[in-house]
Amino acid sequence: MRILPYLLYLYLLGLHLTILSDVTSIQGVRIDLAALLVILVALYKSDLVALWFALASGIVVGSLRLDLMPWEMFVLGVIAVAIHQSSRRMNLESLTSRLLLLGGFLLLHGLAISLVISTSDFGTMLIRQVIPGTVYTLLFGWLFLLWRDGCLTWEKIKALF
Repeated sequence: MRILPYLLYLYLLGLHLTILSDVTSIQGVRIDLAALLVILVALYKSDLVALWFALASGIVVGSLRLDLMPWEMFVLGVIAVAIHQSSRRMNLESLTSRLLLLGGFLLLHGLAISLVISTSDFGTMLIRQVIPGTVYTLLFGWLFLLWRDGCLTWEKIKALF
């Protein structure tokens, strides 16, 4: 296992959480980059790599709020193992199936963390934060999957303009 790309992913995650999160948010809806990175690593790498990356991502995300660190580590670890195990048993050849898997687990992560944070305003958080955040993050996941499949390249973008 090469460790440098994962350290760069964690650096990107920390940079996003501290600086870029406010810049990229739209009306308070933020990209769930930690869950997106963990899901993508779990889709394309081994289960042990995905689990360790999920735990490290949970530490990075939880460093902003220490009371959420164990929950982030637990939820991201469970998601990494579940994604890896389900991706080995499912046909993920089509973009639609990968997007459904990505969206389902992004929604699961948002639901779990919002239940830990607040149970009294769960309905409001669901409508204002979790569902729009899932859609916003899914947009970036969709762009990554298009790039990974070769459907989105610099040459095709240049041809548009």
